Amino acid sequence: MSKHTLIARLFASSMTLALLNITPAHAQFSTNSNEPVTGSADDADYQAGLTVLSGQVDVRQGSTRVLADVMKIHSQDNTGSGQGTFNNVDRIEALGNFYFLTPDQEVRGQQGIYERKTDTFTVSGDVILVQNDSNIVTGETLTYNLSDNSARVAGSCKGRRCGSNGRVSILIKNTRSTS
Repeated sequence: MSKHTLIARLFASSMTLALLNITPAHAQFSTNSNEPVTGSADDADYQAGLTVLSGQVDVRQGSTRVLADVMKIHSQDNTGSGQGTFNNVDRIEALGNFYFLTPDQEVRGQQGIYERKTDTFTVSGDVILVQNDSNIVTGETLTYNLSDNSARVAGSCKGRRCGSNGRVSILIKNTRSTS
């Protein structure tokens, strides 16, 4: 499983796992899916298909970590039990001070949203993507399609009139040595 696909697995499995007591074998957002998922928050509430974690939310599996002020997990109840289940997660919203961290990548923004229907993960609000501690991409929105592994970064302003304000910015450092 690619690291990009792990983003969706993180949301779709770890948050629900922590609150609905699903076995760790289902969680697959780290390169080693056998590792347990741990999570902490100041509060956790569940009501008919909506689980809300709030207050310094921190979810981890192995070396993969997601941080946010609030996480909302929306799930469908197809069983008639009155509770959504792990397999029916439709949407997960990580709101406020969003971070997705792996050993090779850090994504920051104001919010991260996973949509099962479109199989996309979107980070918005002053997005910063850092890869391998050297390559940096900034913009207003990062949309990643998990079905075809495509990504798009968009700014809040278009054209020359913007200068560098509000446009997508890319920094790629040359890591080759010149000996």
